[in-house]
Amino acid sequence: MNTIKIDKYFRGMVANNGLSGIETENTIFSFLAAANRSYYGISCELSISKDNKYIVTGCDSLLKYGMLNLDIPSFSYNEIKKFALVDRKTGDLNEFVFIPRLEDYLSICKAYRKFMFIKIKDTLETDMVARLDIYLKEHDVEDNFSLIAENKKHLQVLKKVFPSSVLYYNARLVDDETLEYCQKHGINLYLEHHKLKREYIKNLHLVGLKVITGVVNEKETAEKMIKYDVDFLFTNILE
Repeated sequence: MNTIKIDKYFRGMVANNGLSGIETENTIFSFLAAANRSYYGISCELSISKDNKYIVTGCDSLLKYGMLNLDIPSFSYNEIKKFALVDRKTGDLNEFVFIPRLEDYLSICKAYRKFMFIKIKDTLETDMVARLDIYLKEHDVEDNFSLIAENKKHLQVLKKVFPSSVLYYNARLVDDETLEYCQKHGINLYLEHHKLKREYIKNLHLVGLKVITGVVNEKETAEKMIKYDVDFLFTNILE
């Protein structure tokens, strides 16, 4: 299995949670698969283990991975990394497919010179969100990254320690209030493609803000979004 090539070159293609159309999402395998292709960036989903380690998973339960309904945040990372996940390619459990640490994702992106898009789970405590600044610096990450958050409280905390230019508001609803919020705070916008209109992008571009559309897996939709002039496009399988 391979990626699906779009007919239009676009610099802003981002592998959503790694190359998750082929490999199990948010795993070292998916990040490496994306890193070895032409993607501008790779995204991941940030969560926390019981012992306050930053881990990469979009799930609170192992049930999505075909396992028992175990609550991931209730385990320490040393326990979590022992859970073998289902390999997307084979449909079987694979001991080498596991939930990685955030630093594993960071090291791959740095080594392969991929831009990092870190999506912050809505359920994270604000103190753990605030610690991201120190954590990233400890891992020599001071540029080539963006942070995406749905929770406005998280965004306000992040704005105190990061420039607003690296922040994206993951908006579930889009109205005048959403656009005004982004413009007022200088925060970029992340929006699912079926909610995105060309006028939103134009208005935000006029004030120097960027727009991400996600997640697009159909060639025609991707090419439509590119014509709309989106800055970045998240995808599981397109390239």
